[in-house]
Amino acid sequence: MKILIVHPSDSVDAGPWARDHWDWIVDLGWSGRFCYEQASRTGGCRVFSLHDHMDPDDHRSGLRSSLSAGLGKLVDEEGLDWWDLFVPLAYSRIDEILMVWSLRRKIPEGAEVVATRPHSCVRILSAALGRGIHCYAEEKTGGDASRLRRYSELTKNFRPAQLLEFALDKWDTDFRLRRFLHQKEKSSAEPAVLLPSAYVNVSRTQVAYAQRLPEHRFLQVVTRPNGRLDSYPQNVSLRSLAAYSPIPNRKSTETEWIRLSREWQHVEEKTLDDTPELKLAKEFEAFSGFPRFLRTGLRLRDAWVGVLQQEPIASVLAADENNAYTRMPVVLARRRGIRTVLCDHGALNMTVAYRPLQADLYLAGGEMARDYLVRFCGVSGERVVVGAAQEALSTSVNRDRNRDWIVLFSEAYELFAGRTEMFYREVIPHLCALAREVGRKVVVKLHPFESADERRRMLGRLLSSEDLQAVEVRQDALTDEFMGRVWCGLTVESTVACECALRRIPAFLCSWFESSWYQYGPQFARFGAAQVLQSPEQIKEIPRRVAEFVNTPEKLERIKRTIDREDLQRALTGASAHRATAATLGAEQGIPVR
Repeated sequence: MKILIVHPSDSVDAGPWARDHWDWIVDLGWSGRFCYEQASRTGGCRVFSLHDHMDPDDHRSGLRSSLSAGLGKLVDEEGLDWWDLFVPLAYSRIDEILMVWSLRRKIPEGAEVVATRPHSCVRILSAALGRGIHCYAEEKTGGDASRLRRYSELTKNFRPAQLLEFALDKWDTDFRLRRFLHQKEKSSAEPAVLLPSAYVNVSRTQVAYAQRLPEHRFLQVVTRPNGRLDSYPQNVSLRSLAAYSPIPNRKSTETEWIRLSREWQHVEEKTLDDTPELKLAKEFEAFSGFPRFLRTGLRLRDAWVGVLQQEPIASVLAADENNAYTRMPVVLARRRGIRTVLCDHGALNMTVAYRPLQADLYLAGGEMARDYLVRFCGVSGERVVVGAAQEALSTSVNRDRNRDWIVLFSEAYELFAGRTEMFYREVIPHLCALAREVGRKVVVKLHPFESADERRRMLGRLLSSEDLQAVEVRQDALTDEFMGRVWCGLTVESTVACECALRRIPAFLCSWFESSWYQYGPQFARFGAAQVLQSPEQIKEIPRRVAEFVNTPEKLERIKRTIDREDLQRALTGASAHRATAATLGAEQGIPVR
């Protein structure tokens, strides 16, 4: 049996390997199930992607098991588990290893395995097979000159202030410099709800909840400038975490770093080596950054301790537990008996599926999110309260000719090795034909990570001159004005499907291009936020589906329901709600209480 492993930068049918016969062709990129089905039929062999080879339930279970292996072994004096804080940084490598591991189990003994060129997955598979894998070509690095050109091109896309922020995030992670730039303001005696944030979208969500309770005081503490909003309501104060960093650094923290470093060596030698996938992750340097992360993180921990000691914090409302530096204050507060609540800053939250929830309570934006948390992620229903911060969007829509756009809400598919050009080739011509049929225009709405110039060049390669005239590439924000022109929207699994549903705009999921294990698309479809398209050919059904589209107020409320002020107050104060003590937290996570 002969198996070809195709690098994401290579093509299945273009290269010296295309002249050979293969029994399996495994794509390390992602072209979508429709493409692979066609390639399998025309090529006379099985063609599939590594991403499409895993069982989602088994993969999720494997992630949970791997990412919990070191819990309870690296606990500091404040009760923070440094394994728990670090594992998101190792997630992508472990995710990759588990996918390769799944493939390895199905490769027959004695099979000949060849790759188009080196790749981390090829090296992992070689280690799992216990033998080398021949590659048609070596990976080209490009050298220093190439790297300089790449950095030069990257800097053109950002403002000087953004570049400074990136530099400080990279080289001043523990606030050695920034703590001198931020003078701490005088603390108020009035109790406050702490809002820890590292990103602006998280801050917006927290402040939206704060606006529901204007009589309460909220304190937003940001770990980096990107967490700041342009303006704040009167009941929300802003602080930088750097202002609470102790000067000089605590000697006890240095002693603790030495102790935890020794314990980390034991984890490396025992826990990692005893688990096959973690041993591989160690060999491929998934944990190499832990020592530096620990040293930096302990100093940030001291800053959060300073917040809790110097400010009258009554409760914590977090919106991102997957970020280590905004997960810290949740654990620190909870161990002090302070009420902790986590809220949605997106439609769904897959991170809870593989990492334990730390907060006492979770505010889910609607029944759709609650069902996902309980059914898919395994969170206890007692810990979930339904209630979004903001009012639902427009519940009526004027379906007249002013809605003249068929919008493809694009994403940076390359971030997960998606072959964007293949997807565009499948979708855009069908949308152009649809636009001519219904007298509308095709708009490709780009994700902030996408380049408009690059996408226009791609469309120029793919489309006829007639189709090219019918397509417009835009990078607008999702304003009411923009959404007011959308006749229907298409996406793969983006939460923009919910934005469309709440405005009563028909949304369609290009499900054949969905590659993730976390099942956002099926959940959107389950609650009527979007309709599923199984193949590009079903795009021609859109006019009929739009004509039959009905989105009732009851359906909208299941997607998003605004929280009552009384319910929000109860959630933040802990009245008549689940409250976990430090001992409970330790029992849940397997962490000894010191």
